[in-house]
Amino acid sequence: MRSGGDGPTTSGELAGALLGDPHRFGGRWLDEDAKTVVAVPSSWPPDGKLTARISAGAREAGVDHVLAGQAGERHAAEDLIEVRVPETGPLAGLPRSDDDLLLALPGLSGAVLVTGQGYALVAGDARFVRACLDTGIDEARARFARHARRLAGSRPEMLAVSEELPPRHPPASTPAEVAPGSGVAEQLALMGALARGELPAAAFAPAWLAARRRALTEGERVRDALERALLDVFYALEDYAADPSLREPGDLSDEELTSRVRASLGALTPPGGS
Repeated sequence: MRSGGDGPTTSGELAGALLGDPHRFGGRWLDEDAKTVVAVPSSWPPDGKLTARISAGAREAGVDHVLAGQAGERHAAEDLIEVRVPETGPLAGLPRSDDDLLLALPGLSGAVLVTGQGYALVAGDARFVRACLDTGIDEARARFARHARRLAGSRPEMLAVSEELPPRHPPASTPAEVAPGSGVAEQLALMGALARGELPAAAFAPAWLAARRRALTEGERVRDALERALLDVFYALEDYAADPSLREPGDLSDEELTSRVRASLGALTPPGGS
């Protein structure tokens, strides 16, 4: 089905609105609403895994179709295709492409550029981009960087792309390295409040798990002692029920949970620290 309305109707118009240098989105479009860009490995033509993720992103954006066209001068006059977004599963009916394939949300708030260079670029607001990934934004960027380094000899452009799109924050191994306002920072603050007796265990549990979900959604990365400490708390909460009437034999009491959290915080205190 052909695209209509006030937006682009041809591949050339879509490429002109979204793209800059070859295999890159344009700075003007990216600057609108401060869009996020993530590179992901991609086969050519795009496989079902990638098209399923794009489909998930489109569903999250609340649209029932995406615009599809081929980038490249020889395709500039070709009509865009409206590709239906299924209720589940990957997109189907994509054009057979011999150049970069460009997929965009109606309204152009998000887009995916599938190149023949071994990668695709996903761009848009954070909600759309996260839905197109199987992990958080920073973790996806870190994964792509590792992938690009492995293939640097045969795919040098991938390495250049990974260097243009580094993770926003390095992985934190100590509380001092955690970004203020992040999900991990909130987890640590809640742990401190529980340990000091400023927060009851029943309120700590749901708040800490919500902060953990936020950290995972944002793709915040932790390692070493900090990763172990947060995992210890997560495992402790798996054995804890905030409602005493729901506790089973072997579940942690409020006091036992607090003790576990204090131990986790203690493991993060350097020798001689306080």
